[in-house]
Amino acid sequence: MFENMFDLSYWFTLQPALVGGTEGKMIFSFFVLLFVLGIVARIVSSHKTDDRHIREVFERGATLLVTMGILGAVLYFFSFEQIRLFGSRFWYLFWLIGIIVWGFFLLRFVKRTIPELRAHEALKAEHRKYFPPRRKK
Repeated sequence: MFENMFDLSYWFTLQPALVGGTEGKMIFSFFVLLFVLGIVARIVSSHKTDDRHIREVFERGATLLVTMGILGAVLYFFSFEQIRLFGSRFWYLFWLIGIIVWGFFLLRFVKRTIPELRAHEALKAEHRKYFPPRRKK
């Protein structure tokens, strides 16, 4: 199964991926698991978190999981039905690259943007402590 993984001609051909048997069921189960985990993350983010930044991380992660689960299931369907162009193996590479890039941006949001937002909120809270809010006319 893994002997052709590093051969470019294996990936960039119009031959649909073979997804029958146990491997195919495992691949489809993985895509369904991604989808279900995305829904669970969305539910947890809306009910269990009080911090809005953590809620945003959960929502972004849920969007990643649901989207990639659905796209993976669609790829699986095209491969299962042996559709020549849309069932090709290179779509799975694009799917994997997409998940890596999206995960990188999510990680960057967690490591860089959230601390900046929290520092900005602390600065605004410090400012509000000394200056009253504007009166509305």
